Amino acid sequence: MILDDATIASRLARSLPTARWFADKAASIASVILHERVAITAGSPVELVLADVHLVDLAPVPRYVAVIGLDGLDAAATPAAAGWLVEMALNGSSLAGRHGNIVGHSVDRRAARVGHFPPADALTVMPIGGDASNTSFVVRSRSAGWIVKLFRRCRDGIQPEVELGDFFAAASPWPGTPRLCGWLEYVPADGPLAAASTALATVHEFAAGYTTGWDQLVGLLSSSPSGVEPLAGATGNEVLAIVAALGRATGQMHQALAARPDLPDFAPESTTPAGRQATAMGMAAHAEQVFTLIESRRTQFAPAIASRLAAVLAARSRLMSRFDSLPRIVGATSDIRVHGDYHLGQVLVVAHDTEQLAADHSRVLVIDFEGEPGRSLAERRSKTAAAKDVAGMCRSFDYLLRHVAKSTCRPYAAADLEHLETCYLDAYRAVAVGQPWWPAHRATADTLLAVFKLDKAIYELAYELNNRPDWIDVPLAAVEEAAG
Repeated sequence: MILDDATIASRLARSLPTARWFADKAASIASVILHERVAITAGSPVELVLADVHLVDLAPVPRYVAVIGLDGLDAAATPAAAGWLVEMALNGSSLAGRHGNIVGHSVDRRAARVGHFPPADALTVMPIGGDASNTSFVVRSRSAGWIVKLFRRCRDGIQPEVELGDFFAAASPWPGTPRLCGWLEYVPADGPLAAASTALATVHEFAAGYTTGWDQLVGLLSSSPSGVEPLAGATGNEVLAIVAALGRATGQMHQALAARPDLPDFAPESTTPAGRQATAMGMAAHAEQVFTLIESRRTQFAPAIASRLAAVLAARSRLMSRFDSLPRIVGATSDIRVHGDYHLGQVLVVAHDTEQLAADHSRVLVIDFEGEPGRSLAERRSKTAAAKDVAGMCRSFDYLLRHVAKSTCRPYAAADLEHLETCYLDAYRAVAVGQPWWPAHRATADTLLAVFKLDKAIYELAYELNNRPDWIDVPLAAVEEAAG
């Protein structure tokens, strides 16, 4: 029996607060109203649902994507649903709903349809990246494999994951990312396509033999004997080889992103004092929003953390002054399109292949060009300093070392962070120095990087307050250090 709207809405209202990808956990749900529901095949009990989640005392109303099975539970990672998502994208198919259409787009528009797609019972599905704001899984048949990402929060407009994937596939072939095969979007029947369409999912080639940089480095650092420095000996050499490969790959990614000045959305733009001032003002405005969030949440934490959060609020003027250095930076650079949410979970490396990594940085693959989920699509698509990505990876090294210290009961060592950052930056500079998007002078680059690292740490603080309170100590420590 197909469930009615009221039943699905009621079950979503109960399950959403515990869903990792639900971004409004801090708010109370007033009601859930189904905007759209589409059966993945005629008469199928599995449906794709777009649900408007009305929150108590909050506006606007966010819209989320769910795939609902006959039991009312999320069924996104089932063979039937996952296979349907892949097939729709690869074939460029369209399916009508109540108020619009689910439309598939194949990147290779000249290719023939894939024809008969393997049935659900011939597919295997493995969820990946559970600690994320979207849902991703590997879909495999006997002869092929794909990575599917389902965007849980609906946002009208151009999705950077789609835009950049299409760019790398067609306009700037770069071997450093899995190829985008296609995507799905929702197109309302009563609105202009460019403004109203919403990306729902992407389908990329599956890269066999890779693990995330986070998993690889956590495993290596955690395996060193108790009492031995994590970056010492053979383990340390392997860690540093991976980190250097990441630095080189980051530089090559930025080269690729800046390689098409003939395309307006990707053409590098000369940085101006007015542009730097606007960036600094945007960072300051975002920081003020986070400080307001801290004020509203700090009493929910244990006294020790609450006290530290209060100290950050007391130091807000000093923190805000750090952004003032951005407009004073001397020297011409270019703003470019960037990854936007760059960290160790967004890179794939070949397992236990140090010599190959050292010789061939194409063995590092960059994934997930969606941008920071807490920012608007327009912000994610804007051109900015390449230092944004570099700062994001440096911040990720801090997360890495603090996680390993906590899980192994070893002390956290600031010297280890400096060691990783130096290794990464040296390899990055070997590619970036001399490029118009990276400062020619080391001191200028260091100042720029410090500002973007603080901006990232403040963003992380808000993210952890809203999603992972157990992790709040990591960005909090970085913000405290910046407050000095």
